[in-house]
Amino acid sequence: MTQQRLRIRSVPLGPAIVTGAWSGFVPGLFIGGAAGAIASFAAGAALEWMRELSFTTGIQEQLLPFGDRIGDLQTVQDDWFIVIPLAGVALGLVGALIGALTGALVGATYGSLLGGVEVVVEEATAAEPAALAEPVKRVRRRRARRSTDSAA
Repeated sequence: MTQQRLRIRSVPLGPAIVTGAWSGFVPGLFIGGAAGAIASFAAGAALEWMRELSFTTGIQEQLLPFGDRIGDLQTVQDDWFIVIPLAGVALGLVGALIGALTGALVGATYGSLLGGVEVVVEEATAAEPAALAEPVKRVRRRRARRSTDSAA
């Protein structure tokens, strides 16, 4: 087993940006969906609290806290199937933008800040040379014949 020490001096900018965007979008989508679900639940809880408070105190709902926002709270509660994905995608896109900018920054400054990263590369052992030397054979797939029920 022969080892070689190599140093990576740069990272391609395009893949760094794409990787950063994906790594920002996925958690942002999850967190945004959770935030949308919490907002929808909170709007429903606030509406229920206002109804109970209005009933027990005899005060009109418009005079209670959030009384002028009853329509907005009702919309958020009723349209939860729109609010949750919309919040998820919005936060996901913000996370993707932040991740892409971070990836671009890392890709652009990789070699100058870190001076490269050492990597140890090992060659194949003597037990595996036949498997590595043998080329990969491609198998051609056969198309399945159609079977019909027609008598023609």
